[in-house]
Amino acid sequence: MTLSALIIDDEQLARDELRYLLEQVGGVNVVAQGSNGIEAVDLIEEHHPDLVFLDVQMPGLDGFAVIGRLMERNRSRSGQNASRFPRLSLPRPTTSTQCAPLT
Repeated sequence: MTLSALIIDDEQLARDELRYLLEQVGGVNVVAQGSNGIEAVDLIEEHHPDLVFLDVQMPGLDGFAVIGRLMERNRSRSGQNASRFPRLSLPRPTTSTQCAPLT
């Protein structure tokens, strides 16, 4: 099964490196890339990816603000098809690479 993914980072080299690594691993189709938080919100709503690789520190709308905006929009649409939004996860505050759901 191939997963769809977005890469959002204000640094082109970081986006290129991550895309390269994902191509080497396989099983992940990068459907789009963005360079800021505004693009992130638009691309997530357009593509509804399985995964979003989202930089936390970006000028303007940072990664946490993107998550907040998506959650606000999800709440305002709760009467509609809310399940079409991706599950949002953040790293646990440990040295582990596991992720904890925000829900």
